[in-house]
Amino acid sequence: MIGLPLDDNSRKQIFKKKNVILGLSALALLVVLLSTNIIGYLKILFQSTGDKSICPVFDIKRPDTFTKDNATVNQIILDEKFRLQSVQKLAGAIQVDTQIGDNQPDVPDAPEKWTQFKKFHKYLQKTFPTVYDNLEVETVNTYGLVFYWKGSNSKLKPVMLTAHQDTVPVQKDSLKDWTYPPFDGHYDGEFIYGRGASDCKNVLVAILESFELLLEKGFKPERGVIASFGFDEEASGVRGAANLGKYLEKKFGHDSIYAIIDEGPGLLEDPFSGQIVAMAGTGEKGYVDIEVELTAPGGHSSVPPDHTSIGIMSEIGYLIEHDPFQPILTTKNPILTYLQCAAVHSKKMPSLTKKTILRAGFDKLANSKVLKSLQANNITRYLVETSQALDIIQGGEKANALPEDVKLLVNHRVAIESTYDEVKDHFADRLVQVAKDHGLGLNAFGKKIIPDLPTGNLHIRIFSQPLNPAPVSPLNDKVWEYLAGVTRHIFEDYVYPDLGYPIVLTPGMMTGNTDTRHYWNLTRNIFRYTPFFSKDVMHETNIHRANEKLRFDSHLQLLAFFYEYIQTVNTPSADNK
Repeated sequence: MIGLPLDDNSRKQIFKKKNVILGLSALALLVVLLSTNIIGYLKILFQSTGDKSICPVFDIKRPDTFTKDNATVNQIILDEKFRLQSVQKLAGAIQVDTQIGDNQPDVPDAPEKWTQFKKFHKYLQKTFPTVYDNLEVETVNTYGLVFYWKGSNSKLKPVMLTAHQDTVPVQKDSLKDWTYPPFDGHYDGEFIYGRGASDCKNVLVAILESFELLLEKGFKPERGVIASFGFDEEASGVRGAANLGKYLEKKFGHDSIYAIIDEGPGLLEDPFSGQIVAMAGTGEKGYVDIEVELTAPGGHSSVPPDHTSIGIMSEIGYLIEHDPFQPILTTKNPILTYLQCAAVHSKKMPSLTKKTILRAGFDKLANSKVLKSLQANNITRYLVETSQALDIIQGGEKANALPEDVKLLVNHRVAIESTYDEVKDHFADRLVQVAKDHGLGLNAFGKKIIPDLPTGNLHIRIFSQPLNPAPVSPLNDKVWEYLAGVTRHIFEDYVYPDLGYPIVLTPGMMTGNTDTRHYWNLTRNIFRYTPFFSKDVMHETNIHRANEKLRFDSHLQLLAFFYEYIQTVNTPSADNK
């Protein structure tokens, strides 16, 4: 049948229905797009990955002397006789026991607690007589050491190299786990073993060895050089570097130092790109230890309450561990720049991963994807999250007596976007409900939240000196450029001459704290950086564990870097303009 022609009203009805259908379809499509984040994924998909200015590769920097005479660097890296002499210097430093514990009394109050450092100073003076004879050497608070090599150009800020003399203790129960005694400084032809081998007598000895070599070569610095060695870094530096920082600021002035290089990460095989990169810690997390104490009536354990003070404290510990801090990654965190360096330079990283990382600084979806990836690994997790560790618990004296006093200490490393005050407030908020549930008073950091009660009381206090996250060092200046350029010189000219790609210097984040916390007033340019290569530095070196050791090639790489770096920055051209 042939259709009859439609009148105008019929046409309008059909068009109206079509518009309704199209409108509903568009709405349905929009709902699908919004609910599945398709728009967000499309934005990631179209992100460019070719902008190398995000993470520039700087030219190799070599000292002028290198083109005339590179024999010393060759000797450091390649000569077996030099290697064995260097082994003896580090081994001797390890053999002097400089262990310290927490909460050490100040030197004037208990001088007998610090006498091991007198022996260590004698060893350094005997081993590096040329350095002691030619540089200004000062002691601060008896055992802090400052070496100053005055430069001829007073307009150039001096460069400062730092390390610490002390080590963490060796636990008696772990002695059976050491392949060689911890204070023998044993060398097996590849590794040197002993407490302090990698944290960080190696850095201290490498600095003094570089000074010794430069003096032997007749080097005359135009830019002054400082070495500063604290003696209680493993106990927050309150006796050593805290006094050294004040002394240096008084002697040289505020913002008077060109750059500070202290212990930190170095060269590694980047897990994201599969390439060797150099990482200098330009940021450092904050620190706060919080102690919670529960005091409660004692009594005979044959008639215990439903929840003893140890039981309540266990509940608090459980609550803390099941309430981790939320991860956060912003452009303030050097780790984002590190990831973006990997994204723009890697030839192996999947394209979609690169695009996601490059949008993570301003795109919520991309940021969440990067955070999820970082959270999957316990090491990378704490680069973007405040950590909390239940480290010390004390309570109870007798098997048949209810404990009247129980203490728990929780260590926090504060994320760079946070403050220790935020950590304190969150800690106190958690315990309010616990106190109410058990009928306890609550005093948080000197403030009565719940009045004291006869059934028991919780007291929350700061256990040690807290620290906010460090200021982040700049990357867009000559100081960073020279650090990157000398790194390329040592590791591309000598260590990996056939690498096939440039070694990029990236910023990094220290989850632990260094003596640099006491040097913030001296310069913006603080780099926690120990330039030697290790595929997995924590497991290879066993820092703070039994069998601490160091691959000796690593020590020689570090020594070569210091030797060349001091000479390379010895020019006004290395200054920021």
